[in-house]
Amino acid sequence: MATSPGFYLAVGSVLSESVTTRITTSGSKYVSKALSSGPANWRKITELLERPDLTGAIVKLTGKDFERLHQDRYRDAAAGLLNALTKVPHILLVHEAVASAPGLELPNEPLQENDEGVVDDDWDDGSWNDRVAKAYFGTVPDEVRAHVQELLASHGLTMSTYKRNAEASVLAASFVDDSQGNLLFRIYVPSGRLYEDELAKLLELFHDWLGAVKHQTVRQEGYRTPSGRVIEFYGEPGTTAAEMSTELQEFTAFLSVIDEPEAAERMLNEMGLEPRRARELVAKYSKEARRVLLDTKHERDRRTLAIQQQLESELVDELQAVPPAEIERWVQELVPHSPFASSPYTQKTLPGSAFPQLVVQQQFFHHVEGVVAQNVNGSITFGTPADDLIKLIREFGGDSMNALESDTRELSDPGAPAPARIGARQRLKDFLVRNGNRIEGAAFATVWKWLEGQLGG
Repeated sequence: MATSPGFYLAVGSVLSESVTTRITTSGSKYVSKALSSGPANWRKITELLERPDLTGAIVKLTGKDFERLHQDRYRDAAAGLLNALTKVPHILLVHEAVASAPGLELPNEPLQENDEGVVDDDWDDGSWNDRVAKAYFGTVPDEVRAHVQELLASHGLTMSTYKRNAEASVLAASFVDDSQGNLLFRIYVPSGRLYEDELAKLLELFHDWLGAVKHQTVRQEGYRTPSGRVIEFYGEPGTTAAEMSTELQEFTAFLSVIDEPEAAERMLNEMGLEPRRARELVAKYSKEARRVLLDTKHERDRRTLAIQQQLESELVDELQAVPPAEIERWVQELVPHSPFASSPYTQKTLPGSAFPQLVVQQQFFHHVEGVVAQNVNGSITFGTPADDLIKLIREFGGDSMNALESDTRELSDPGAPAPARIGARQRLKDFLVRNGNRIEGAAFATVWKWLEGQLGG
């Protein structure tokens, strides 16, 4: 019996012609629903989300939807809907005027047509700015916004914000493309980052491992630009990103015992491989992984020595207060040992934090941390506004520092695809909004203007 094509669920006014074309040309169908309805209809949407033939969900939340999510009468229906959404491939689109309190008055900007030739958001007066956005979307009360953001976070849901309808269309179309190919993960590695080549080689080994050990059909793709490289893994229908993360953790554990053949073979035996096949694979991966890990050690030794010498030269007047041995300890703690620590995605496979928090003399440690970050993540060469943004990220980024710095570098890479750059820009805007009270006003305005200028504003 032939398998019927799956369908996409569109919730809200989210389907542009480019999105529907992608869906229909792939042989799929789509169903449109609206949240501007009562709890009973929300439960019907939940039933659609739970159907086994659902390929993916494209959801757009408006300010009115935020208010409904905040109301008690929708509480149970909202919990069921959001819980169902977490279990399927999805994208959750929210205009930035709704997602975060508009605290900036931006210069008037000419309206731009989207990819279907339609003026964004139906304005015809030739201008779009925060005042117009406020009039169109209304003002979402802070308590409503905070409650909805907390509600989404409690379900593990992340908003993809956009500024113009054309951007929402690009993000939705890219989601359809990725879901059709079942994108499992995507990594952007800037040129010059520590372990750039070693990470790529280990991921090639991981791809081979998935086929040889786990008998999974996974396609590895990607591209390079002068500014960086992208590595993508696509799986068979039914394979999930969560499963791939677990597989990567298991592969990392296998590499940790690769120099102990008996332990490595025993691990493969427990996965169901016959002893002879396990011995063959341990011999194969031992040789290939040993070369990568040796290259990693040499690269780390080279970088840590260069960092330490740079710091000793810069802190020569303070060396009586900060002994060279203390500087060496800081550097050894801060420079990651594994190539997997060079990517925010693969970093999650490692036990503990790749960048531990040290209790040291802060006036010196902040300088040390900045020098190490520059050597690990690559020099800043994009120009003043991007330089300033990365400095702010290194100061206020916290646990998200590496991911946000990667976003800055990918946004600055003209060879990166538009959907990736749009997503990076919106995450960086969210970072600025969340830390606006800690960032000096002129620096905030300069960096925000630079973000607005990327991808045509």
